[in-house]
Amino acid sequence: MSSFCVIGSGISGATIANLLNKKHTVDLYDKARGLGGRSSFKRLDNLRGFDHGTQYFSPKTTEFKRFTKKLIEKKILKIWGGNHKFLSDKKKENKKHTKVIGRKGNNDISKYLLKNVRCYFQSELKKINFQNRKWNLVFNDGEIRNYENLILTCPFPQLKKLS
Repeated sequence: MSSFCVIGSGISGATIANLLNKKHTVDLYDKARGLGGRSSFKRLDNLRGFDHGTQYFSPKTTEFKRFTKKLIEKKILKIWGGNHKFLSDKKKENKKHTKVIGRKGNNDISKYLLKNVRCYFQSELKKINFQNRKWNLVFNDGEIRNYENLILTCPFPQLKKLS
């Protein structure tokens, strides 16, 4: 069984980790305290919080529509019925696209996808090196981990720091 390391717990990282985890050993790392990446949810206290990244999802492809429909049926996502306000009267809202949000926060998609994946948070990747057919990864706490396969899903500015 191959070992995979996924860096980033946003929707792309969560999706690939979920798919690979069905047949391989997968570890996912994120530098944040929790998952979601650019769809993260920030908790203010036990009762309040807000979506820090994306405001909603507008599924357009058949596959993503099918996936979000399944999560709506499972009560993980819901249709957002709100309206946008624009500074310009010339700008109009596109009502053709369904807007979907998480019931507890927009990181609900990542939570669902990663429920069976081993995840490590507050683990920032600092250095990568490929040697002897393995990826050697150095994290912010000095720990070194080795994997056969590495998938980086973090934003480009973060990737640039690794070079």
